Amino acid sequence: MDMRKWLIGLLGLVLAVKIFLIIAMKTCIHPVIWEYENIANNILSGKGFVLDNYIGTSYKSLQPLYAFLCAGVYAVTNHNYFAVLLIQSILSLCLVAVIYEIAKSIFGEKVAFLAALLTAFHPGFIYYDVFNLMPASMDSLLIATAVWLLIKCREKPTALSMSLVGASIGLGALSRGVIGALLPFFSVYFIIFTRHLLKEKIRFIIILWVAAFIVIGPWVVRNYIVHKEFILISSASGEALYRGNNPTAPGTSLTADGRSVGELWPKEVKDKIATLDEIGQKKFFEKEALSFIKNNPIAFLKLYLKKVYYFWWFSPQSGKIYPKPYLMIYRILYSPLLALALLGVVLALVFGDENIKDSTWLILFAFMSICFTQSLFYVEGRHKWLIEPFMIIFFSYGVVRTHMFLSGKIK
Repeated sequence: MDMRKWLIGLLGLVLAVKIFLIIAMKTCIHPVIWEYENIANNILSGKGFVLDNYIGTSYKSLQPLYAFLCAGVYAVTNHNYFAVLLIQSILSLCLVAVIYEIAKSIFGEKVAFLAALLTAFHPGFIYYDVFNLMPASMDSLLIATAVWLLIKCREKPTALSMSLVGASIGLGALSRGVIGALLPFFSVYFIIFTRHLLKEKIRFIIILWVAAFIVIGPWVVRNYIVHKEFILISSASGEALYRGNNPTAPGTSLTADGRSVGELWPKEVKDKIATLDEIGQKKFFEKEALSFIKNNPIAFLKLYLKKVYYFWWFSPQSGKIYPKPYLMIYRILYSPLLALALLGVVLALVFGDENIKDSTWLILFAFMSICFTQSLFYVEGRHKWLIEPFMIIFFSYGVVRTHMFLSGKIK
């Protein structure tokens, strides 16, 4: 059986399904918009890259990639939502193809096709690709691309191949800052698991970081020109840190009854930030969050561990912004996914050959980088979707291995 033909057919089917849903649900007329829409409109109107009225003031330094993508598409399509939703759907197809290639290189074609099939119809990606103007699929694609490129080149790396890995991470960080955490985690992985002389490992790690910062660099320079302050990517990082680290923080961005956690902030905090500009707010939020961490180390640790738990499972706030049936369906699907993904990881590490074990560890390092870094801030269910396609790979491996065991093909 030629799995690639089946893969092409699958990609065509899922694209047709998403286009049908976009038209049938009329989301191309009234999509769910996020902050990126306001920024894109300001770019096109000549105001520049700025988000109006974020925490009571204008913000000029946020993750730029998706907003510029939207602005570019709008510029050539007369502000056509369908065009952006179509691009999101195509990027999601690219994610499916990359997941197929990763799974095939580790576990073979059967596992690869099952992983591609399940990723293609992942309810979270369908929801965001069809209903929302948000880079969920693009963010996951950039992480998957970095993993795929490193799997391909880790045994025989070159300056070019490692530069491509670094550039993928840099591009991902410009869309979602937490993706930049892949850099230190991949560096540790490269030191531990690749079989090169130490000086060669160090040289390739330097190339990895330099390539990433070449991609990120222009935005850092632009931020400095605008603010006369060093801001790596986003000035909203301070608020995100405080949102997840303060005496009233539940660990998510919503309260148990669905309100914004900002409503729980003390009056003096609200009054103070109302008087500050973008950089002032950033510094104030960082100071308050770090003060909470320093003065309450046990509370911080408990809250951090709770956020790690929420990352992999469900918080009391899960599904508050979605229709109730969506969360119910996702819960039913996620439980066996998590269980069999864990089984797949264990089987890969215990019974896998050298390639399987090394690749599994690489993906586990990607898991750790996103989970541990995101949990320093706050956690929502959609954050897990950044790496859920990798869980699907291990789930698929667990399913295939279990089927082979039950049919007597392996003992």
